[in-house]
Amino acid sequence: MSRLTLYFILGSLLMSFGCKTLDPEPVPQLTFEVPETFSARAENPDDFPLIQEWWQSLNSPELDAMIQMGLDKNYDLNVSKARISQAEASLEKERAQLKPSLGFSLGGDKKQTRIKNSQTRSNTGSHSWDGSLTGAYTVDLWGEARAGVEAKNLALEAANQDLKDASLTLSTEIAQTWVNLISVRSRKKILENQIKINTTHLDLQKLRFLHGKASALDVSQQREALAEALSLVPLLEKEASELLNTLGFLMGTPPGVPVQVSTQELPTGMIPAEPGLPADLLANRSDIRAVRVRLLSAVFDVEAAKADLLPSFTLSAAALFSSGSLDLLFQNWVASLGAAFAGPLFDGGLRQAEVKRVRAKMDELIHLYARTVARAIKEVEDSLVGIRRQKEYIERLTQELDAARLTLKDARVQYLNGQTSYLNYLTAWVGIERLERQLVSEHANLVKEKIVLYRTIGWQLPENKTATPAIGAE
Repeated sequence: MSRLTLYFILGSLLMSFGCKTLDPEPVPQLTFEVPETFSARAENPDDFPLIQEWWQSLNSPELDAMIQMGLDKNYDLNVSKARISQAEASLEKERAQLKPSLGFSLGGDKKQTRIKNSQTRSNTGSHSWDGSLTGAYTVDLWGEARAGVEAKNLALEAANQDLKDASLTLSTEIAQTWVNLISVRSRKKILENQIKINTTHLDLQKLRFLHGKASALDVSQQREALAEALSLVPLLEKEASELLNTLGFLMGTPPGVPVQVSTQELPTGMIPAEPGLPADLLANRSDIRAVRVRLLSAVFDVEAAKADLLPSFTLSAAALFSSGSLDLLFQNWVASLGAAFAGPLFDGGLRQAEVKRVRAKMDELIHLYARTVARAIKEVEDSLVGIRRQKEYIERLTQELDAARLTLKDARVQYLNGQTSYLNYLTAWVGIERLERQLVSEHANLVKEKIVLYRTIGWQLPENKTATPAIGAE
C-alpha cells in the first residue's frame, strides 16, 4: 500500500468521524411558554421608589447596617465566595491545556568500584551527568480543549450567580427576622400592658367581692384571665431570644456576641416592588441564570465528550544532555522532534457511554431549568396574592376589633347593672387582648410579604436607570 493511499484512508476516516460526532449541539430551550403577564400586579407601581438596595425602602439605618454586615461576614456567603475561587482555579487549569508544556530534568551519578585480591587492592570511580528538556503540545483538532474551557468559564459564571442569589436570599432573611423580632417585642409590650390591666381588674373584683357586689366565681375567672396572660410571657421571651440568635448567625457574628436591635416600631409605608413581566424573571433571578448557565455548560461538556471519540494529534520535542563532567554537560546533546496521531480502536463503549452520560445530564438540567422558571413564576404569583389578601385580612381584623370593643362596652354596662354575668364581660375583654396582639403579628406578616416580593422577582436595578435615595432619606 502506497503512502498516499494510507493518508487518503486516514483522512477519510477522520472526515467520517467528524461528520458523525462534531455537529454542534442545539441550544436548549424552555419546555413551556412563559405567560405574558402575571395574574396580579403590585398596587400603585408608578409610586415604586427606584433604589438599588431594596431594604432601603424600610428606611432603617439599623437594618442597613445589619444586612451589610451579613453580606460581609455571613458563613454561607463565605462558602459561596470560596467556590468562586475554586471555579476560577479550575478555569485556569483548563486554559493551561491549550498551551504547550515544557519540562526539564537534571541529575548526576557517581560510581565507585573496589577490587581486592590477596596481593593488591584498587579503587576506581566515575562520574556522569545528564539532563533533558522536553516539550509537548496537543493540537485541539476537534475543539475538545476549547469546549472544556467554555464549560469551566460558564461554571465560574454559575458560581457568581449562586453568590448573587445567596446574597439576595440573605438580605431578605435578615430583614424578615428583624421584622419578626420587632413584632415579638411589640406583642410583649402590649401583653405587659394587658397584664397590668388584668391585675387592676383582679384587685377591683376582690374589692367588689368584699362589698358583696361580685361573686367568688367572678374573682376566680379574673384570676384565670390574669394567669393566662402571664403564661404567654415566657413564650414571647423565648421567641425573642431565638430571633436574636438567628440574626447573629445570619450576620456572621461570633457565637455568644449579642446583637443589638433598638427599633421599637414596625416599618410603615413600605411600597411593594413592581414585579414586571414573567419574562423579566429570566434575566432578573440569579437562581434562574445560574441554572441556565449550567445548562449551557453541559452543552460544551457534550461537545468535549464527542471530541474525545476522535484521535488526538500531539507534537513533541526533546533535548538530551549527557557528560562525564558538569562543565561539559551542555556540550554533548541529542535533539529530537516527534509527532503522534493516537486514537481509540476499542474501549468497550467507554467513550460512547460518557457521551450518553453528559447528554443525560443536559436533559436533567433542561428539566431543572423549566422547574426553576415555573417555580419563580409561582412564587411571584403567590407573593402578589399574599400581599393583597393580607391587607384584606388586616382590614377584617380591625373591623372585628372595633366590634369587640363595642361588645365589651355593652357587656360592662350590663354587668354593672346586674343584667349579665362577669364572664360575658371577661370573654369580650380576652378577645380584645388576643386581637390586639394578633394585629401586630399580621402587620408584621404584611411587611414580610412585601419583602418576599423583592426576593421572588430577583430584585435587580433596571438598566439605564439611576438609583434614588431611600424613602425619607436625606
